[in-house]
Amino acid sequence: MSGGVRVSILLFCSQSAGSVAEILESLISYVHDRGPDHELIVVLDGHLVGLYARFQERLAGDGQVTLVGLHAQQGQVATIRAGLAVARGQAIVTFPSYPQVDTDAIPPILEALAAGADYVVGYRVGRQGSPFKRLASRMFNGLIHATTGVAFHDLACGIHGMRSSVSRAIPNYGDNQLFLPILLAREGFRVTEAAVPASRSEPGLHLFSPAALGRRALDVLALSYLVRFTQKPLRPFGAVGVVLTLIGLLLCAVLVYQRIFLHQSLADRPMLLLALLLVTSGIQVVILGFLGELLIYLHFRDQVNYRVQEEVRGEVISDAASNEAELRHG
Repeated sequence: MSGGVRVSILLFCSQSAGSVAEILESLISYVHDRGPDHELIVVLDGHLVGLYARFQERLAGDGQVTLVGLHAQQGQVATIRAGLAVARGQAIVTFPSYPQVDTDAIPPILEALAAGADYVVGYRVGRQGSPFKRLASRMFNGLIHATTGVAFHDLACGIHGMRSSVSRAIPNYGDNQLFLPILLAREGFRVTEAAVPASRSEPGLHLFSPAALGRRALDVLALSYLVRFTQKPLRPFGAVGVVLTLIGLLLCAVLVYQRIFLHQSLADRPMLLLALLLVTSGIQVVILGFLGELLIYLHFRDQVNYRVQEEVRGEVISDAASNEAELRHG
């Protein structure tokens, strides 16, 4: 046990939230009540300068709380990784800085880790949000399932748990925590869910800007590609390129038939330009796939793409010794 700390609670704050001070006080009370084997790590993104000064004054002299401030605004995943770098607990629980869950959601996460999970995603039960918000959440989780093949009830829930060994394998990708369990599941970790009570102070309706929705849609598209085709980029590029090339060649064949047998002129035929464009575009897309395969071979050929869960070494019994043992018990 590292430094006597068993559980690390990581409060990450990448955007200003009016309720973060209340959440901080509740977490301070939680770790103090649990004793010195619990610690609280508070990580603030670089643009929250005023909040950092307030927290620095509030947390001065508290040996169970560590405050971390980033130099510049770097996003949610960066704040989480910065907190994981200083966490000393065997079990680490990330806690959102906005009112999604209360401290009574922490024990179910720890119980799931104790039961053998490597990474735990909380999903809120008893939510008080509007029907529109619940419908949007179901649609988003359904979209994630359809595009990546990984199913979660409440991927937007900010309370997650992980073993310290898993924290060192957190991929440095994206700017949002909700993609981490999908990437870790792809790496072979045991990712499970745990039901947690929703916060009683969770806001009923939260509207996202069109720009934020557009970014999330692009993130889901990129994540789907990473999950399915990271090791084989030629498959999607090759499929699209072959289809484009075949359509272009088919149009070319039609034009050739019309020119030879129907004596139709090819001059001023937009279909000819379209056919040539499809053929050249298809060839270029296939070449992109080959370049992706080449990059993976050159840069990742020595990378281990599997994870060993357990290795058991035992004595090798020779045939003679095995026969002698059978005769004894014979």
